[in-house]
Amino acid sequence: MAQNETGTPLQQRIEAVIKDFPFHNYGLDDVDIALHDYPADQEWVPALARKVLAALDEAATD
Repeated sequence: MAQNETGTPLQQRIEAVIKDFPFHNYGLDDVDIALHDYPADQEWVPALARKVLAALDEAATD
């Protein structure tokens, strides 16, 4: 799958879903605070989105 520096539109959508997830509802207040107060420091979000996208791509080819 082609990917530019900011990711594919699907990867960007997955990142948005991660960022909008209510982590605080599951006792992950620190994650929620980090996402909202320090969004530029959350390099794990695109990394997680890439992994999710790779899993979806793999599942589509199975």
